[in-house]
Amino acid sequence: MKKISAKSKDNIYLVLNLVLAVVTMALVLSLTGRIMAQDIGHISLFLALSIGSLVLYQGLVFAVQKRKRDRIRVVIVGFIYIGAAITGYLVMNHYIFCYLSAFLVVVAMALNQFLLIEKEETKKGMITNILLGITLSALGVAILISISEENAFNISIVTVILLLFGSLKRLVFPSFRIEKIRLLLNILIKTHTFDVLICLVAFMIAFSFLFPMVEPNITTFWDAMWYCFTVITTIGFGDFYASSVIGRIMTVILGIYGIVVVAILTSVIVNFYNEVSAKEKAKDRIE
Repeated sequence: MKKISAKSKDNIYLVLNLVLAVVTMALVLSLTGRIMAQDIGHISLFLALSIGSLVLYQGLVFAVQKRKRDRIRVVIVGFIYIGAAITGYLVMNHYIFCYLSAFLVVVAMALNQFLLIEKEETKKGMITNILLGITLSALGVAILISISEENAFNISIVTVILLLFGSLKRLVFPSFRIEKIRLLLNILIKTHTFDVLICLVAFMIAFSFLFPMVEPNITTFWDAMWYCFTVITTIGFGDFYASSVIGRIMTVILGIYGIVVVAILTSVIVNFYNEVSAKEKAKDRIE
């Protein structure tokens, strides 16, 4: 029997990865529609299926890993996702399962980041993984603190956003075959832009659950989300504001992190422009 070549295995992995990413996005879109309609029965089904696609992805990653340590990491994270998928299906029985499912998804993602630290070759990569792991852990704590029946539908949004980011990251991977997109993605990966943006979203969601608890002026999750957005973008309409010590500390953290994100995005754009210009000049010299 003829052995499958390494290149063929890479192509098979690429195709399966694409299929799973597309399926996950389709399920996430369906889940979003159910959340908006507040159809709890269908939310539980699509939540379980969406998270279940992550279990399949972990199986795919397990198949291509060579080191024993990497396989153990994938198995541990995969089992947490299985627990999240099961509790996601039980959402129809009680709103508490919605929180538990989202919490397990966040825990799996945070744990995966911490376990990936030893694979990083640069200090920047290690710091990014640590920061993302800590941020996701904080989001998990915020989910547990904010348990209430009124927030049950909002917590599903958390899962949707996290699944969406994961799917988008897997979808852009095949674009490495297109020269300019490959160049941009190389810059995004080297600067850890995807991870920084996930950190930003995790901060916004976590603080959106916490602000209504400490600020009398901010009463709902969506008001808090809007406040976080205005702080990060430095728009500052003034319709909502922080008056408590804890609220002001969180606002400072958001503001500083927002500046960091803007600086990183600016550097990505500048680096991309410089790289494209350099390649085009080199091509003109050859011709």
